[in-house]
Amino acid sequence: MRNVKITGTGIYIPSNKVYNEDIDAHFEKRGLNAHNLMEHLGRRKRYFISEGENAISMSCNAIENCIKKNNIDLSEVELLIFCSDTPEYLTPSNAMKIVGLYGDKMKNVQMAFDVNSNCTSMIQGLDIASKYMKADGINKALVIGCFCISPATLWSDTVVYANFADAAACVALHSEENEIKCGILDTKVTINAALHEYVTYPKCGMSQVPLKRIEPNQKRLEWNPFSLDALPQCWTEMITDVLKRNSYTPEDVDYYIFSQLSDKYNMDTLDLLHIPENKYHFVGREYGYTGNTCPVLCLNRMWDVYSKPGNIIIFCTIGAGAAMIVQLYKF
Repeated sequence: MRNVKITGTGIYIPSNKVYNEDIDAHFEKRGLNAHNLMEHLGRRKRYFISEGENAISMSCNAIENCIKKNNIDLSEVELLIFCSDTPEYLTPSNAMKIVGLYGDKMKNVQMAFDVNSNCTSMIQGLDIASKYMKADGINKALVIGCFCISPATLWSDTVVYANFADAAACVALHSEENEIKCGILDTKVTINAALHEYVTYPKCGMSQVPLKRIEPNQKRLEWNPFSLDALPQCWTEMITDVLKRNSYTPEDVDYYIFSQLSDKYNMDTLDLLHIPENKYHFVGREYGYTGNTCPVLCLNRMWDVYSKPGNIIIFCTIGAGAAMIVQLYKF
């Protein structure tokens, strides 16, 4: 059988480090307060881009980190998928832009395209890549995720400005024939579009962005409060279903990699699954919430622990609208 496996990961974190105290001071000047929400979501610090940085530059830095750590030859890469809901360009695709910037170093890339399923994008990108690789005989691929949210955020937004952050990540994949089934085993996606009106970027819609009469803040991200209290139960059902159809139980999973949006929702899901917390790590205290990249930031941080042969991993995250995704992986 043909398996698609993760060769390694790489990340890029901007140098502009922002602590909770900095955020508190920012909102105090505006008569606002985000302190309790930051505490509730498990924040300590986050990172914002500096002048001159963008989704493309961050992504290239993540690629460089990945290939250096994992001794990857870019000339062997045949597929490149860029995953983001904060792209630098709409045309050409950011994936195409990256391949073009690398020139002959990526001369064998045959497919390059963007994926946007919001904060589920990178896990969705891994699923799409694995299906191409299994069906078309592609041997090596890169899946790049980027969350460049700080330029889009309203300074008065006590949810997004206080808790979200910029980051990029890269996952290198390779396919191989093997009698033992491993790598990306299964993915389950579901949506509930009832929340489609709560998060919008740009607020005015793309058709209005070029118009001079549109105020700058109307071109930024709008976040209206909504409840995700049903999320742990939904995740529990999805995880249980994916594991059952692959003849596993929640106890068989060695580590759970959740969205880093809310430590509480992640812990509540573990409680429903009756899983001890030592099978879970939360990196959102250090990095903030970094959208579609956050599961890979966790995988990258804990790589030496997670990547031992035979380990079973569950990826589980949520995107605006809302979309939910669960992926089963075996090292």
